[in-house]
Amino acid sequence: MTKRIVIIGAGIVGLSTALALQEKGYRVVIVAKWLPGDMHIDYTSPWAGAHWRTMAPNSNKLLQDFDAGTYHKFFELSKTHPQETGIMAIPATDFYDELVPDTQTPWFQTLVKDVRESLTNKCSRNNTHELPPGAKIGHRYTTGPVGAVVNCTGLGARYLDGVNDTKMFPTRGQTVIAYAPHVNETVTYIGSKGITYIIPRSNGQVVLGGTANKHDFNPNVEKATIESILERTQKLYPKLTKYGSEPIKVIGNGVGLRPSRVDGPRIEPETYTKSNGKKMLVIHAYGHGGFGYQSSWGAAQYTSDLVDKNLKDRAKL
Repeated sequence: MTKRIVIIGAGIVGLSTALALQEKGYRVVIVAKWLPGDMHIDYTSPWAGAHWRTMAPNSNKLLQDFDAGTYHKFFELSKTHPQETGIMAIPATDFYDELVPDTQTPWFQTLVKDVRESLTNKCSRNNTHELPPGAKIGHRYTTGPVGAVVNCTGLGARYLDGVNDTKMFPTRGQTVIAYAPHVNETVTYIGSKGITYIIPRSNGQVVLGGTANKHDFNPNVEKATIESILERTQKLYPKLTKYGSEPIKVIGNGVGLRPSRVDGPRIEPETYTKSNGKKMLVIHAYGHGGFGYQSSWGAAQYTSDLVDKNLKDRAKL
């Protein structure tokens, strides 16, 4: 009999894990307070910029594997199911204000497609992607009966009875949603004072950001932050306003809480004893912070393999 797996949580991590387990032949049930289509500050995925830009350092092979697996999957879907998924393969440019190994020789330079030589201060004045003020380097590339329970509750793991993970904390993000169908690339500036980004959608909308305020539960849109985001994104990417010839058409704002965790994501098995004395296998998979989308498929495959291995090991006992 095919074992049934219960996934708790329907964010990008939970849904990707459910699909990975289904591909292995498991029957999957998703239990969640929020589902796709719902819009709530505690439901992070709808508010995400959701473009592939790795945050894995050169020193962490596991996070690199998560992001690499997701990059390959997104690129495949952008070619085979672009309309159904909304995934686009478009140019991406990232700027940094530090010259360190992670920015000078990033691990992903052998992974991404169409990677170009690093941008430096030697860029021509006529180059659209000349380094913005403060930036020291940039990269341009193309960027997409219950057998077990999988805990994908994100920030909810902090409050879930039996888990109560005090390492979980929110990182508040606020964005501006604009209509700018002429934008066909992502541009990101990662600096010591924060992050600024422009991320287009396939429907002509563009996500402008952003903020990363740790331990901030504020659900309200802040006017000062809107003004800051609009000022920063126009300065970083003049093509947003067609070089000042058109105002930004703002159509909305977003606020979400990234499920951050001290020490990074927790993906590991744990055995719980139910009230009837029977043992229950739980695989924890939460705490992906602001890199849920770019690590989703890779992390889901890793989690599904962990479920598979632990169930098979238990069957041998």
